[in-house]
Amino acid sequence: MREVIELILLAQNGDSDAEEELIFRYERLIHKYAWHNNQYSEDCKQQLVIAFILAVRRFDLKRYLS
Repeated sequence: MREVIELILLAQNGDSDAEEELIFRYERLIHKYAWHNNQYSEDCKQQLVIAFILAVRRFDLKRYLS
């Protein structure tokens, strides 16, 4: 299993498999936040996945590692 930092770097370079693995790893957390007022929202989950991937793409690894 690859490290999260490696997956982020790969995802930032356009590796869709790395993005998919990151989504899979954090799916439980995404699923948790898709619940609102005791109701699950698939639309909300989709928006959260999009926001997650956009955050991964703009995450500054250099700043995090220094």
